[in-house]
Amino acid sequence: MPSRQEELLDAAIGVLGSQGVRALTHRAVDAAAGMPLGSAANYFKTKDALISAVVERFAERDRVAWQAIAGFVQPSDPGELAAALTAYVLRALGPERPVTVARYGLFVEAALRPALQGHLADSAAELRRWATQWLRAIGSTNPTADCTAIMDYLDGLILHELAFPGPPEELPAAIDRTVRTLCTAGG
Repeated sequence: MPSRQEELLDAAIGVLGSQGVRALTHRAVDAAAGMPLGSAANYFKTKDALISAVVERFAERDRVAWQAIAGFVQPSDPGELAAALTAYVLRALGPERPVTVARYGLFVEAALRPALQGHLADSAAELRRWATQWLRAIGSTNPTADCTAIMDYLDGLILHELAFPGPPEELPAAIDRTVRTLCTAGG
């Protein structure tokens, strides 16, 4: 059961993902969480404090989600890895779209506020460690480099699809082709 503070931060992630960083106010978070006015301000005195806490909460949620994925996804070849990554991308663009939009909003904030970069970078590094293990397991000759290339590709693909959606039925083949090419390119 999330704490009151976690509920406020989850509501803030929802506001960020559905309305953007400009709409991320204490009042909007209170309304989204269904809590009395002033609730968010009691925990996070300034907008900067709120954004910093959102980054921490987002990184925590991301880590928990990827731990679950890493626990049940054990690809044995590039095709299985591509299928797992395709499922992730389709979920990120579909039912998890507001969280995905929030993620990219936080990336932009981190570019403007370097103090936010640490939590996001730590979270990304942990995700890449899991993905590197997957690549090692499927026989990549350079799993670290392949992981960087694949994860960067997916970040770019998701961002592009958020801004300029194409036919979703084309994504599985594109991801499969990219994963197979990167995993067999010899590192």
